[in-house]
Amino acid sequence: MSQNPRRGSPRSLVQLLALALGVWLLLVPRPAVAAPEAVTVGIYVNQVASIDLKNNAFTVDFWVWFRGPHRATSPLDAFEIIDGRVNSKANIIKKTLANGEDYAAMRVNATIHRHWDLRQYPFDDHDLEIAIEDADLDATRSVFVPDPESQGKDPDVVVSGWDIEGFDHRIDTHLYHSNYGDTSIADTAETHYSRYVVVLHAKRRGSARFLKVAFALLIAVLVSWCAFFIRPKDASPRVSVSVGALFAAAAGTLAINSQLPDVNYATLTDKTVFLCLGMICLSLVGTVASLSLHYLGREADHRRLDKIGAVVFPLLFFVLFFGVVR
Repeated sequence: MSQNPRRGSPRSLVQLLALALGVWLLLVPRPAVAAPEAVTVGIYVNQVASIDLKNNAFTVDFWVWFRGPHRATSPLDAFEIIDGRVNSKANIIKKTLANGEDYAAMRVNATIHRHWDLRQYPFDDHDLEIAIEDADLDATRSVFVPDPESQGKDPDVVVSGWDIEGFDHRIDTHLYHSNYGDTSIADTAETHYSRYVVVLHAKRRGSARFLKVAFALLIAVLVSWCAFFIRPKDASPRVSVSVGALFAAAAGTLAINSQLPDVNYATLTDKTVFLCLGMICLSLVGTVASLSLHYLGREADHRRLDKIGAVVFPLLFFVLFFGVVR
C-alpha cells in the first residue's frame, strides 16, 4: 500500500519564516539616527594671573566663544570649566550671524585646579590646561569643533618667574561612568561628553629660583664646614657653629615646605635638604670626634682628623650635590 508524501515538517516551516523575516528587515528602511550638532568653539588667553603651587591652582583670564546652530540653551550658558570655577564673567555677546548661526562670546576669569608634578622643583615645568564641556548636551547630541584660525594667546602673557610658551588644543570625548540618574541622557550607566582642551606650557625662567630656595641651606653647610678650622680647645664655639648651622637649615626647610603642597614623594628640593642636613650632621660628628681625641690627649690624631675633614667635607658635598641636581 502506498503512503501519502509529507507536505512539510515544523522545522522547515520555521526556517521559511526566519528567511522571510530576514528579507523583511533588509527591505524595511531603518529610522535615521540624528547626527550630533557641531559647535565651533575657541579660546583666546589674555593673561595668566598667577600660578599657585601651594594650593594646586592657577588663575587665567580668557575669551571663549561658541558658533553653531540655534538651540534653546546657548552653549555660553551651558558650558562648564573642568576642575575649575568662574570668578567673573564680562563683555557677554550674543547675536545671529549672516549665515544663520548663533554666535556667543564672553570674557572669563577662572581659577583652575591642577595636581602639579613637583619632583623637579624648583626646576619644574608645568602644563596649564583649560578644559570646557557642554553641561547641557552629551556627545550624542553636541560635539565641539575647534576654531584654529581665531584661537590663541596674547603675546604679552607674563607670569613672574615663568615663561608661558605654546598654545596647543585638542578635542576629547570624556567618559563618565554614570548618567547621574537622568535616563533621558542615556539608558546605561555611562555617558560621553565632548571636551575642548587648551594647553599652555609654563617653564621656569633661569636658575634664580633654586638659589633663592637653597641659599640658606648652602650657607648653613658652609658654616658647618668652618667648624673644622676651630681648635678643639675652643669647644663651645666649635659645637655652637655646627648646632647653629643645623637649626638654620631646619628653619630654611620649614620656609621651603610652606611654599609647597603636601606630596607623597621627594622633590629635588627635598633631596637637597636631606643632603644639607646630612652634611651638617656629619660636621657635628666630626666635631665630637675631634673633641674626644683632644680630651684624650691625642693631639696629632685630632689635627689629622680636622685636616682630612676640611678637605673631604667640601669635596663630598659637591659630588653629592651635583649628583642630586643634575
